[in-house]
Amino acid sequence: MADDEFFIDTHRLDQVAVALGNVPGATLPKVRSAVQFNSNLVKQDWRKALAGNRYAPRVPFSITYSTIELPDAITSEIGAEKGTGKQGGVALLLEYGAPRKKLAPRGYGMHSVQDNLDDLEKGLRKAIEDGLAAVNL
Repeated sequence: MADDEFFIDTHRLDQVAVALGNVPGATLPKVRSAVQFNSNLVKQDWRKALAGNRYAPRVPFSITYSTIELPDAITSEIGAEKGTGKQGGVALLLEYGAPRKKLAPRGYGMHSVQDNLDDLEKGLRKAIEDGLAAVNL
């Protein structure tokens, strides 16, 4: 029976599993940075698109972002703040339109997000690569 037995050394596989378990901790700060940087780019582009409207001069300043960190994820909300005295409601009207008022949607925010998607992808890819390198993978 001894000839039929074989042994698989999983030591290296265990090391990889431990390293992969450490990747989120090593990656999270870099992912946070990439998300915040990209959110700021989107905010600035959206503000530029809204600038210059003589009827709504404070609208660009209503566009803000906030980053929310969860235990295993980071998310960012970018958009107009209503009720701040910065004409956030007008920003939403410009973004989504008002059919009854015959105001077509402009989609400035969506265009800003789309224009900055490549940057977000590059930033997240770099964050993941740096996280893997931090745990020697």
